[in-house]
Amino acid sequence: MINKTELSRKISRTLISSLPKDRQSMVSVSDFLGFLSELYRKERTFKDFMLNPLIPVSAKLSYLNALREKFGLPKELEQALSYIVQLSAFPFISQIKHFFDHEVEKTLRFSKAFLILAQKTDESQLKRIRDVVSKMLSRDLEFEVIEDKSLIGGFVVKTYGFVLDASIKKNLQEILRS
Repeated sequence: MINKTELSRKISRTLISSLPKDRQSMVSVSDFLGFLSELYRKERTFKDFMLNPLIPVSAKLSYLNALREKFGLPKELEQALSYIVQLSAFPFISQIKHFFDHEVEKTLRFSKAFLILAQKTDESQLKRIRDVVSKMLSRDLEFEVIEDKSLIGGFVVKTYGFVLDASIKKNLQEILRS
């Protein structure tokens, strides 16, 4: 019997192989998987709908394909969505997204990253941080910028399997531990 990790990995690879290999498509599908994961986690009616064995698979696929179209995603995504519904793999959607993001990083040498700043900064500083971290990781980065005043100063970059913490908060914590 296949376990949920193997199933999630297999579905993410199916997604990767069926999609166009351009960055925009991959990022859009990642965002869509994140949306589905949040919807499944937070909306009880959506979760009940997806898990209800009395609702036909065709109705679930029709709903998901309507969402796919609203997101402007490629038709190739239908096959993977069908696979997820038929295997009742929706409880693993966040894990599928996790593996998908990892596969995208390997395939495109591209990462989505969170740049957490203590305060807003100008575009030239963001570009400088992106360039330095991209060079360190040997891959392109797309930042989602988040403000967190608790950092006091500096920044934190988080991506799949990598964290760079250059914040004042971390430095102060290290001083306190010494």
